[in-house]
Amino acid sequence: MHKINKDPFLDSNLSTLFDELYEPLCRFCIDLTGVKEVAEDIVQEQFVYIWENKKKLDNKVLIKSYLYISVKHRSIDYLRKKYKKNKESLENIPEINLIEKLPNPEEILENKELEVIIKKAIACLPEKCRIIFTMKKYGDLTNKEIAGKLNISVKTIENQMTIAIKKLIKYITDHWK
Repeated sequence: MHKINKDPFLDSNLSTLFDELYEPLCRFCIDLTGVKEVAEDIVQEQFVYIWENKKKLDNKVLIKSYLYISVKHRSIDYLRKKYKKNKESLENIPEINLIEKLPNPEEILENKELEVIIKKAIACLPEKCRIIFTMKKYGDLTNKEIAGKLNISVKTIENQMTIAIKKLIKYITDHWK
């Protein structure tokens, strides 16, 4: 296994990122390409690119996302070239279609951020409103079932759900980029 020679002037963040991500990126790439040497080359090329363009890419989260996305795309490029030489149709290769459907790391991070914001928004709802909303959305209960369990009217359930949704939308809008 050959690694990028670490330049003594290399930014410590990039050096740490290399130590943290080289092996996981190689495993990710091996899973996609099936060839260890190709995976190592792809990952090394991406780290070289990051090092050469470190002034443009200063956010660690963005760099990590960029690395995974670029490794995924380089892997797809490799597979396309490999199968093109064998004159096989890419549409008949399930791995290519599966790879292209993988969620990208940025989407995963954004979804996690949104999930945290939604949980905080629900926690900020008034108690009665929060209970009704939770029973409806997470308990999969109908308005009539909730009304029966809480001994209140269906109209109250509808009103509380309207209040909950308006407050959630406002909270999410205010707290999410």
